[in-house]
Amino acid sequence: MQDTFDKLLKKTLQLVGIDSVQSAPCSRSPFGKGVADCLDLVCDTAKQMGMTVHNEKGYYCTCDIGEGQTFGILGHIDVVPYDKDEWSANPLGEIKDGYLYGRGVLDDKGPMLCCLYAVDNLIKQGYKPKYKIRFIFGGNEESGWKCIEHYNEVDVMPEKGFSPDGDFPVINCEKGLVGYDISVDMPKKLLSIEGGERGNIVMAKCSCVLDMALDVLPDDDKISVSVNGGKTYITAYGTPAHASTPEKGDNAFWRLMNFLAENIGGEFKDIRDKFCHNDGSGAGVKLSDEASGKLTFNVGVVNGENLPSTRLYNRKMHLIVDIRHPVSYTKEQIADMLRENLKAEVKVRNFHDPLYIDKDNELVQKLLASYNAVTGEKATPITIGGGTYARALKCGVAFGPIFPNQESTIHQTDERVSLGDFKKLYEVYERAIKDLLFE
Repeated sequence: MQDTFDKLLKKTLQLVGIDSVQSAPCSRSPFGKGVADCLDLVCDTAKQMGMTVHNEKGYYCTCDIGEGQTFGILGHIDVVPYDKDEWSANPLGEIKDGYLYGRGVLDDKGPMLCCLYAVDNLIKQGYKPKYKIRFIFGGNEESGWKCIEHYNEVDVMPEKGFSPDGDFPVINCEKGLVGYDISVDMPKKLLSIEGGERGNIVMAKCSCVLDMALDVLPDDDKISVSVNGGKTYITAYGTPAHASTPEKGDNAFWRLMNFLAENIGGEFKDIRDKFCHNDGSGAGVKLSDEASGKLTFNVGVVNGENLPSTRLYNRKMHLIVDIRHPVSYTKEQIADMLRENLKAEVKVRNFHDPLYIDKDNELVQKLLASYNAVTGEKATPITIGGGTYARALKCGVAFGPIFPNQESTIHQTDERVSLGDFKKLYEVYERAIKDLLFE
């Protein structure tokens, strides 16, 4: 066990050491050189394990072993952006104070490698797969799922499987995930505004320029204000988090709008009241159901039509809003509610429909039993707002890697996992894969 874990840890650091934030297309991948390098490393690793590998033009790679009906283990090697200056450890991988740091150690390079090494270790122990086990390593999960779209065009998706890209014990229900483009009237005193990188991240920085001299000193050390030439320059800082749990972050857009609402009011107060609520109440979409819980609402990106001060009228502020909605609603219903309540132009930018697998389903129960056997818990299935590759399967669930009560640093500065939890993570995956897929 320890020898396998040491090899796993070394390979995780190697894979995390490749920056795989989506970048300009290259000859080896439409998602950039980093993604291409990660897929190559995965293929080389799996091939050395005796698996049959295929790199599909840098969209994704598959690693197969065994025969019979195909069971899928789906994850991704692309990661969300990071600001290395904000990290206390190397975002490209470092062991420090008993923790494994790096972008992707939890989301999703580390967990996928845990599963890969678990299969390899079980085969080395003499166990035989009951299925054809197919790993699918996607290259575009964080930026649109183009990898899965391409897979479905050229191959047949396994009907059953799991994705190690959520939470433990077992996620049998995932809320609908929709990115909406929303356009509202831009306040006339606002010359420009810009903030955020992606809809699925709580905004960490937001800046604006006002066509006025606002001589106010903020009582918030996360807001900077300067006046020059009759214009006011403001920047607000927040804390990023995954959009499925916006309450764990600190939205810079909220901070900026609250400052403007308190010191100017009017149109700024209206925008704050409509958009600065995690439950969507300001936009009239405070929804919930028994199966999947409450809707979440995150303003991830904002920009304005920045025109000369002589043309400050009839301009629009554009927002990318990430909404995770209860399974009993549709993205169209919510879009109609947003249009009605915001009096705004609303378009669906990207989406993943909800996932719901009955808690008594055999796949759910077997994974749950394996998890409980390792941890000693008596856990039951849960619902999340995150979107995983489990949605790509007819019968799929998300399974780990975040343990109950474990701090989740996915999509955050200093993404990390303790070495103890990482080892337990491997133990859970090996036990589950053995119980489910081997004889």
